Amino acid sequence: MTTCMTRHSRLLIALVFASILAFASGVRCLASEPADLPLKNWPAPRYWMPAVPPEETGEQALAGKGPLGAASQPRQGNVRPLTGPLVFIGITPCRLVDTRSYMGMPAPFGAPALASYSTRSFPVLSHPNCVLPPTAKAYSLNLLAIPSGPLSFLSAWPGGYPYPYTSFLNSSDGGMVNNAVIIAAGVGGAINVLAGNPTELIIDINGYYVELSESNRTLGGVVAANGSAQSLPPGCSSSRAGTGQYVISFPPNTFPAGSNPAPVLSPIGAIVTLQGASVVRLSDGSGTLTVNWSNDVAFSFLIAPN
Repeated sequence: MTTCMTRHSRLLIALVFASILAFASGVRCLASEPADLPLKNWPAPRYWMPAVPPEETGEQALAGKGPLGAASQPRQGNVRPLTGPLVFIGITPCRLVDTRSYMGMPAPFGAPALASYSTRSFPVLSHPNCVLPPTAKAYSLNLLAIPSGPLSFLSAWPGGYPYPYTSFLNSSDGGMVNNAVIIAAGVGGAINVLAGNPTELIIDINGYYVELSESNRTLGGVVAANGSAQSLPPGCSSSRAGTGQYVISFPPNTFPAGSNPAPVLSPIGAIVTLQGASVVRLSDGSGTLTVNWSNDVAFSFLIAPN
């Protein structure tokens, strides 16, 4: 009996110790892949000063290839370099990319998994669920890799720019690993990713950056057909008041005095008629956006507080 109790005690101690190690590692897990990975928020700097990726020079430019053997091209002319500080606009965390086939993410944001040394491009501003304004110049992202074995590197950079020869993720033991990053928007708002080994990839977004000008500040989000918030700025809420009738509430200090905000509304996945939309501003800068469609529908909105 004593031997049995001793074995159970040792097993219990081993399990507790293993749990402590898993919690302490934070970003790394060697356990089997979970069926779902819930969205979580993470801190992002209020302001961000972008660094312009360097153009190819010297022997790399003459050879037309970088040290990884992949073709490397100069920055495309229609990408305007970012030269000034940007300001952060937070939204409810939203899943941009999930390459796991059983999660059913729509193309090109879903399957297949990343192949070795094969660049994938994701047109972030064309995402059907995580709706962002065209004024977004950079994104606050969380990258999570689920490799099938050791991962030598995973890079991400603006679409239309040359490969930067930098890595955000690596996993020598093949465990899941994640990192919060800020990536500037490239051509059409796209970002590129490249992995040194096969891996599944999940990318979440919790906000974007715009130029440091109040006139460019916009709010955006997505409301589900049942009125629930699918992706809203922090402090906002939404509800369904009746068939095709939705109300989005904004917190104090959202709308400056004298502002005349005008919403831009787009239905998602259905053909409906917009029957009316209005914004009411209260004295404390809070307000509501009331939208009336001809039927229940998921929709996105963009609104400039100024």
